[in-house]
Amino acid sequence: MHINILNKITFLSLITILFQGFLIAQEEVVEETVVISAKYPIPLSEVIGSVDSISLKDIESRQVSDLRDLLDNTIGVSVTKDVYAGRTFNNTISIRGMGDKRVNLLIDGVRFGETYNGYGRDLVDTELLKRVEILKGPSSALYGSDGLAGALLYITKDPSDLVTDNSLYQSITAGYDSDNEHSKLSYLAANVGERMEGLIQVTTRDLSETELHDDAIKKPNPFSGEQSSVFLKGKYLISDNLGLTLTFDNQEWEGDIKLSSDLGTSGYPQMISTTSAIGDDDGSRDRVTLSFDFSAQSGFYDNGSFSFYSQETDQRQVTNIDKNILGNFVNGARGPQFVPNIPPTPIREFKDYIFDQSIEGFALQFFKSIKSKSGLTQNIVYGAEQESIDVTRPRYRTETNLLTQAVNSNIGGELYPNKTFPDTETVRTAFYVNNRIDISDKTSIVIGARHDSYELNISVDQLFKNVNPFGYSLVEQDDSKTSLKFGFIRDLAEDISFFYQYAEGFRSPDFFNSNLSFTNFAFRYTIIPNPELGPEESEGHEFGLRGATDNGSWSIAVYENDYKDFINSASTGFTNTGLLSFEYQNLESVNIKGVEFQSSFDVTENLSTTFGVNSSSGKQKGAKLTNIDPDQAILGLLWSSSSGKLTIDSYIKATAEGPQGLPPACGRSGCEKALELPGHVLLESYLGYAANDNLSFRLAVRNITDEKYWNWTSVAGSNASDSGLDYFLNPGRNYSLSFKLSF
Repeated sequence: MHINILNKITFLSLITILFQGFLIAQEEVVEETVVISAKYPIPLSEVIGSVDSISLKDIESRQVSDLRDLLDNTIGVSVTKDVYAGRTFNNTISIRGMGDKRVNLLIDGVRFGETYNGYGRDLVDTELLKRVEILKGPSSALYGSDGLAGALLYITKDPSDLVTDNSLYQSITAGYDSDNEHSKLSYLAANVGERMEGLIQVTTRDLSETELHDDAIKKPNPFSGEQSSVFLKGKYLISDNLGLTLTFDNQEWEGDIKLSSDLGTSGYPQMISTTSAIGDDDGSRDRVTLSFDFSAQSGFYDNGSFSFYSQETDQRQVTNIDKNILGNFVNGARGPQFVPNIPPTPIREFKDYIFDQSIEGFALQFFKSIKSKSGLTQNIVYGAEQESIDVTRPRYRTETNLLTQAVNSNIGGELYPNKTFPDTETVRTAFYVNNRIDISDKTSIVIGARHDSYELNISVDQLFKNVNPFGYSLVEQDDSKTSLKFGFIRDLAEDISFFYQYAEGFRSPDFFNSNLSFTNFAFRYTIIPNPELGPEESEGHEFGLRGATDNGSWSIAVYENDYKDFINSASTGFTNTGLLSFEYQNLESVNIKGVEFQSSFDVTENLSTTFGVNSSSGKQKGAKLTNIDPDQAILGLLWSSSSGKLTIDSYIKATAEGPQGLPPACGRSGCEKALELPGHVLLESYLGYAANDNLSFRLAVRNITDEKYWNWTSVAGSNASDSGLDYFLNPGRNYSLSFKLSF
């Protein structure tokens, strides 16, 4: 199936605009506001550029349990699935075709932990959220480094979202997901007094491996895990002009995994038969934020905030392996020759890989509204931020000969323990200003700029020297970047407006790209730091039309984003010791352009619709870019009974086929036919029923037609015969069930 969305989008837009004349008028509602586009609340219809918002109602009705569930219905946004060391996880967030650490991730306005290969991005418990906002397009003029493609803001619950003055709210929520046998139990309590309010939420989860489609030949590695979170938020109104907010967020997780995919016979330069492989993973994240909110009749500000924040993320992967060394490959006159071990040597291998990160920082922000006698209004946000991020990645690994009890720490050409990059401190300091100027009732412009200074300081110890035997010179970054933003919005008629936005983004070289230094003598290669490595940059242009009626709204946006100086690994030839060398360089430039249409209308008093389409294409060095999401359309039908007790939300998601006629996929074993995927259509439905004011039930059924499908960005670049493709399959038909008791 091929969905030629780009040719149909104009037709669909016109049909939607004409259709609105036949819709039944509804009572006027308060328009939704978002903060991600300007760092202060703006009505969604007045935002310059494209912003999507996921409400608490949507999170609860769809029974969201992880990052992919959260973003699954957001047009132009996707989450890739990845497999590393036998572990499956949600990895990259992509916005309009661009991801992989190129999206700002924020929680309650501040940056949260970076990630490392194999650890994923599911660092926020979705049970804590009241709203999620997604800014599409370069975001560095507001949020700094990593904002090449956009930004995602998690906003956690406040006590006043749940309860009115001088009353107590409590709820218990229990749920079950069939695709990974995920059971959840959550307790939430909130209280609001005259000057104080507080919230506590405790959640526990048990889950197993996510099932693959029934047609999969491979089976997922058996997994059993537990997760828990404790969330506390307290607010105290010190005076009419000063308030304090303290937030504490703790998450812990652990899991046991049987690495069945690692069993069998393989290996070079040793032939190894693996008989047992068990993983024991755990991690924790602690976040504390102390904020002061203030207001005054000042010439410099109307209100503002001052926040201190700290976050510790500790992740650990432990693997125990039993194996037999069957023999070794040695270089002979006719090339590598196999020499068997008689009898085979039994080995017990132990791995302990750690990734720890700590973040400390502060953010100071002011808001000032200035109205002139001529009627011109300026809404100015300005402030400063500084944060320090420390990361370390020690790796411990030993092999014990079970016959002699000898312990070996030089394995596969690497000396352990080691660190593939030195302990690193990244210091970011920024100053920014964003001014929205309402020139008239019909026209507004936005001018914004942010200056970021970033330093990357390293600390070398013996563990790092163990994999850097040649003593390569390391890089300590000390640079700065100014990012700009300009846009305007103009009302063409009472309910139709036109907008344009230009925005810049950048990503500074991180701890991994800057100083990954690694030498493997067994496989004869080495990775050398590059002192000339510079930041990645982007420029985004977006034009759009936006309209509204008493019954709903629609928007259409045309965008083009240029990304340059991509950081990627490149071969630099052979060293004088005969090792093939690699280096991270600023190599690639990418252009992505596309069209996006979204609408939401009330058809009757009980039925509403949502519709979204995204079609994008890209070029890399003049050639077609093949690893971006295919065209997609999502149609939602949302029905509620007249009493409001019963709701049924159904969605149809159509995804076009992946790129066709691709050149062969080439690797170390040669070239094979590239993977090409057909299009697919998914159906899902969500039912909610409120038995009374205190008890409600929800049922979700996903992939109702049991479609066998992959997400293209998770498998792009693979060959068609890759035996590991099954691990990237999505589940077949599955369901979720939950109930909520409030009192």
